[in-house]
Amino acid sequence: MSAYSVVKGFFRHRIIQPVLNLLKQGMTPQKLAVTVALGTMVGIVPALGVTTVMGTAIAARFRLNIAATVLISYLVQPLQLLLIIPFVRLGVFMFGLKELRLSLEEMVAMFKNDWLEALDSLWKANLAAVSAWALIAMPIGGVLYLLLLPIFKKFLPSPVQA
Repeated sequence: MSAYSVVKGFFRHRIIQPVLNLLKQGMTPQKLAVTVALGTMVGIVPALGVTTVMGTAIAARFRLNIAATVLISYLVQPLQLLLIIPFVRLGVFMFGLKELRLSLEEMVAMFKNDWLEALDSLWKANLAAVSAWALIAMPIGGVLYLLLLPIFKKFLPSPVQA
């Protein structure tokens, strides 16, 4: 068995099949587009460890499929890691905070110099990053919804209404 077939089987059984199963649950194209857009935006929030709780709460509030929302947020989490630093930089710029050096050596030096000040700086930078995310999440989520809706309308059958 080749490495390619192992990876292909993993993606088929762990990612593609669960997504296809969710699509077969009778969600309308509109609800699916909202679920994917919401899961994507929750999945890139620049605060590690809050996506599951946040996605569950928002999906429950808007009566969306919680499992689908959380699955989508998990699938986009690599983007979360890629976007944390740009969100921090945008938040620092938006709120006029002291520029934060994010290299490992500079962060270690910050903690060696004054660990309380380092924690304070990182806390403020994280809050600024979440604020920057919050400002752009709604417009980007809306655009994502508008892009996905025609695709889902074309490829998903509309559920039969009783």
